[in-house]
Amino acid sequence: MIERYVSAQELRRLLSALLVVVIFICIFALFAFLVVPGMRNANQPLSGPAVSPPQGESGWLDLTDYPATKGYTLAPVDPKTVMSPTPKLLARGQALFNQNCVACHGSAGRGDGPAAKGLNPPPRNFSQAAGWKNGYQIEGIWKTLQEGIKGSGMVAYEYLSHKDRMALVHYVQSLGSFDHGPEDPKKLQVLAALFASSGEVVPSRIPVAQAMSELEEERTRAPSLPETAGASSLVRWSVVDPARAAQTLGGVPGWRQDEGKFVRAVVSGLPANGFAPGVSCLDPSQWKKLQEQLSSAGEQREDQGESK
Repeated sequence: MIERYVSAQELRRLLSALLVVVIFICIFALFAFLVVPGMRNANQPLSGPAVSPPQGESGWLDLTDYPATKGYTLAPVDPKTVMSPTPKLLARGQALFNQNCVACHGSAGRGDGPAAKGLNPPPRNFSQAAGWKNGYQIEGIWKTLQEGIKGSGMVAYEYLSHKDRMALVHYVQSLGSFDHGPEDPKKLQVLAALFASSGEVVPSRIPVAQAMSELEEERTRAPSLPETAGASSLVRWSVVDPARAAQTLGGVPGWRQDEGKFVRAVVSGLPANGFAPGVSCLDPSQWKKLQEQLSSAGEQREDQGESK
């Protein structure tokens, strides 16, 4: 039909032009989908250096598997050496900040660390004066490090020594160039008294694996109550599960000396605590006799275990 309006030569010329247009459209589409996004990403500023995760001081791969250490008491700190920022305190504070805070607050303290995107509310921007929950004075930052911020990703850093915590306070303050205003003399005096006290107690600590092992050993430790086969008739009738009964009494300090504690411990958990339900019907003389027999038998078994 089209031959009536267009010659064969003209038709070939039109088809050639249409083919050129189609090829041009295809090339443009490939350019838009493949080349343009790459050019857009190339114009973005380079990201900062990767932030290494906080490292434990023990040098172990597993931070919960540090060597056991015995507790000790730190000597009192002269308040004059920590209440004002010094180059040494600021250097220590920067090291602590890089170790504990950069992941959320960023290297410059602007709340733009690599972990900040997943936090709601976002981390504090220390370079700005707005939004500080406890204020940006020394006592306010100290309170935040001591207690954390409830409902946020800011946890407490009470495990830091007082001197380290004050070094971190001074460094956080240094990240903001705005006027922090005057400090409250009374609150500073309270902090100074804390440093000048009798000393800071650092508790003993053991690896998590060791703690779990000791708990398991304590849970499975041989019972200190006698086996019913070799016990008196009253003990055989009262104790149905010596191991469980031993665990029950083991959790009640002073049951050997205090009859009231002993009776409450036995009666409150019947029968799951290893004692027979019928013990609730014992008279006072029978309770006293049962306490004496269990106490003496348990002490004998403990003495035998130590002699071995």
